[in-house]
Amino acid sequence: MRFLFTNWECGGHVEPALFVARQCLMLGHEVLFVSDEANRIQANAFGVAFKSWSSAPNRLGLGNPAEGITDWKARTPIGVLSAVCREVMVGPAAAYAADTAALIGAFKPDLVVSHELLFGCMIAAEAAGLPCALISGNVWCFPTRSDVPPFGPGFLRFGAWTLPRDRITARAIRWLYGRWTPAINAVRRQAGLGALRNLLDQLDTPVSIVLGVSRAFDIGDRSPPPRFFYAGPLIRTPAWASRHAELASQTSGAQQSQAADGHARPRVLVSFGTTMQGQIPVIERCIRALAGEPIDCIVTLGPAVAGHDFPTADNVRILQSASHDDIVPSCAAVICHAGHGTMVRPIMHGVPLLCIPMGRDQHDNAARIVRSGVGLRLPATAGAARIRRAVRRLIRDPRFHANALALGGAIRDEQDDGAGAARHLIGLAVGARRASV
Repeated sequence: MRFLFTNWECGGHVEPALFVARQCLMLGHEVLFVSDEANRIQANAFGVAFKSWSSAPNRLGLGNPAEGITDWKARTPIGVLSAVCREVMVGPAAAYAADTAALIGAFKPDLVVSHELLFGCMIAAEAAGLPCALISGNVWCFPTRSDVPPFGPGFLRFGAWTLPRDRITARAIRWLYGRWTPAINAVRRQAGLGALRNLLDQLDTPVSIVLGVSRAFDIGDRSPPPRFFYAGPLIRTPAWASRHAELASQTSGAQQSQAADGHARPRVLVSFGTTMQGQIPVIERCIRALAGEPIDCIVTLGPAVAGHDFPTADNVRILQSASHDDIVPSCAAVICHAGHGTMVRPIMHGVPLLCIPMGRDQHDNAARIVRSGVGLRLPATAGAARIRRAVRRLIRDPRFHANALALGGAIRDEQDDGAGAARHLIGLAVGARRASV
C-alpha cells in the first residue's frame, strides 16, 4: 500500500501524523509525507520520506511568527474562525488541491491521509476518486459530533440541560463556517466536483478521522461516531528540543532529597508552546508570579518567542528550548496554554496543570483538565497574583496529584506510538483497493 500524508506547519499537530506515517513504513508500506519545509527536520527524525509544498503555503521556519497564521490576533471568535478559513482552510485551498493532485498523479497513493484543516487536500482526493482519512493531534475541532460539546468555547457537559446550549452553539458555529461555502465551492468546481450546501459538509467525504488523543481524556458521554478512531497520545521529545543532562540529573536528585528530608523546593515548569499566540505577556506574568516563591521555576520558550528579553529572578531559569521529558518528572506543577502536546506529557507523569488557554484547542483541553480534577484553569488575562494563588493550591492540595496519576495511567494504557492507527489506515486502504477491483 502507498500512503500520501499531507500536513502543514501547525506546531504540535505535525508529529502525531509522523508517528502514524512511521508505523505504516515499519509495517512494510510506502509513505510520502508532504508539509512545509519547516517540518523536514521532524520527518527526517522519523525516517519518513518528505516533500515540501510547491504552490501551497510553504513556511520555512518552525514557529516563525512572520509565517504563522494570525488567528491569535483576532479579538472575537468570529475573527478567529475567519483567520483560520482565510489562511488555511479556504483561502489557499486551490493551491493545496493543485499540489495534492500533482502528488497523487506522481506517487499514486492508495490512501490520502490529511490534516483536518486542509480542505484543498480533501478536494483533490475526492476528485481523484481516492479514499481520504484525516488525522488530528487534538480533540475534534468541528461542530459535527453530538456526543461532545461543540469545539471552541471550552464547554463542559453537566447533564441534559446543557444539550440545548450545545445544539444552539453548534448551529451558530456551522452558520459562521457557512459564510465561506461559496469560496470552497469555487475550488470544488475547478476540481470537477459538485457544490456543497455548507463548508463543513466537506468533512463528510473522508472515510475515517483519527484523533491523536486518548479516549480517557475526551469527554464523550457515549461511544463516538463510527468514523472516529482514537489513537491515544502521539508524543515524543521534539527533534528541535535541546537536551539538558543536568536537568535530568536534577530530576532524580530532587526526588531523592524530597523523600529524604521533606525540604526540597518544588519545581514548576512554565511552557506556552512552539507557535506564536501572543503568549509573551502571559509568560512575563507567570515569571513575576513565581519570582521569590519557595520554588524552582523553569521556563521553556520555544522558537516562536526567540530573542525576547524576559524578566529574571534568582529562582527562575529561562531556556530557549528543552526536553520536557527531562524536566516534567520532577515537577510539582506545570503552567501551560493547554495545547495537547504540552499538556498531555505532565498528565502522563502524574503532574497537575495550571491551564491558561490562548485559543485553538486549548479552551477545550483545559475544560477536560478541570473536569478530571487534574488542574485549574485561568483566563489569559489573569494577573500574577491569581497565577501565584493557583500554583500554591496545585502544590498543596494532594487531590490534584492523585487525579493526575489516575488519568495519566489511563492515558498511558492507550499509548502505542501510532501502531493501532497505522493498522486502521492500512485496513482502509486494503478495503478500498478490493472495492475498486
